[in-house]
Amino acid sequence: MTDSGKLIGYEALIALYETMKASTPKGVGLKRETKGGKSYLQLQFTIGGKRVAKACNCTFTEDGIRNAVLKAQKVAEALTKFSTESEFLVWYDSEILEKNRIKNDLITFGEAIKLVEDDFWRGKSRTTKRKRDRNNPSDQASWDRVYWEYYKHLPSDKTMNASDFMEALDRWEPGIKSYKDAVSAMRKLARLAENSACIEKLNKIDSRQTEFRDDLQTIDIDEFLAIRDKVLGITEDLHRNANLDSRKDWMWVFSTQMVYGLRIGEVFAILNLTKSFKTPDGVTIPPLNDPTNKTNLIAIGMYTDIGTTTKTGYRLAAPIPHPRYPDLIERLEIKACRKPANKPREDSKPETIAAFYPHTAIKKLIKWHLDKTQTHALRHLANMNGRMSGVNPTALAQSLGHSLQTNENVYTKRQATKTTIDLLLNSQKQPLGLTSAIEVAKTLLTQHPSKVVHKAVIDLLAAIYHESADAITEMLRN
Repeated sequence: MTDSGKLIGYEALIALYETMKASTPKGVGLKRETKGGKSYLQLQFTIGGKRVAKACNCTFTEDGIRNAVLKAQKVAEALTKFSTESEFLVWYDSEILEKNRIKNDLITFGEAIKLVEDDFWRGKSRTTKRKRDRNNPSDQASWDRVYWEYYKHLPSDKTMNASDFMEALDRWEPGIKSYKDAVSAMRKLARLAENSACIEKLNKIDSRQTEFRDDLQTIDIDEFLAIRDKVLGITEDLHRNANLDSRKDWMWVFSTQMVYGLRIGEVFAILNLTKSFKTPDGVTIPPLNDPTNKTNLIAIGMYTDIGTTTKTGYRLAAPIPHPRYPDLIERLEIKACRKPANKPREDSKPETIAAFYPHTAIKKLIKWHLDKTQTHALRHLANMNGRMSGVNPTALAQSLGHSLQTNENVYTKRQATKTTIDLLLNSQKQPLGLTSAIEVAKTLLTQHPSKVVHKAVIDLLAAIYHESADAITEMLRN
């Protein structure tokens, strides 16, 4: 794993800890401690008139955090049950610290997999904090991708043992992402089964990813515009059987991806394409297709048209400008809102439904004889467009729906050479400070003493620097 990957993973772990810490029962809290370079968790509660912090046998990992919350709930119940402090402490040693308990090392792989599966469905989505749903195709596909893809190679009826773990892991080459993910899944299986021998064996494995994909595609703005013109028959004649309406619909999808930096499924989760949307706190976002709507903000929902979930849930996003193409909304006909009506078959498997939009998009691009088939490249292009245009990094990351660290560490590495050159030569320069801008404006107004110019300059400065027109007027007088 790269350093940036570690940073992003650690950031996610801290976020999970803060969220889960807030969900503990009243009177019992979590506390993080670090000793010898390792972090672990303690439970804080009041007993015998004193607030104490006691170890709970939970490490500072995703599993450890979730397990600590479950133990906190047990402690809260026990504090109301026992009449003496000594009785409680005996119970605590047995149930929370698991002292003097005989571990069942005869659990089968199948029984252990059931433990992980139950734990998965009890939990929440990492990114949206939404309770997982067994009927949701995205959640079902997530279980299959993260766990079942690896567990299906284990002998479910055999007692858990290190040898079968190692034999299953031999299917993947060390150093690749699948091997890293497989080891992670196996470690969780051993942890929840509390099999110390298997935990020790699996923890000794070096599962670091050392090989990374070298087939990630890039695209620049001019290349995208050329592709669009070709696909729509503007620069090349189309075959007489070509479905122009379908091409326009799907090029609208790809254009919207690029203008807003969306994941492809998010295009099908926009809530205000043709009607206004009221946010949870009562703000109305006008329809995107409304010609009087000049902000062109979009609201992205939790669910797509086919019931799959978006990766980061609800958010607002703004169009991301390009310094050489300020008219992308008009040029790409974004306000036409030509969303395709494609749907999967009703009897489709969950993994087919979950991957429906990206797979359908790839099929379209291949059918059009294009060598660009990775639509996620458009999201990376949008990020670079925003950087070139001087969009505030925090606002850009928020619009894209990920952390600032992800934007800086991941989304700056996948760019076409032409985009790099564009970034170097055509990026917007840092704006002048307000004081300097006022001095420049005074000089310009001396040279062009027209009332029309004077008003235009005031309105422009007010818009750029978020000041009132009266305040700008006063500054120009001084």
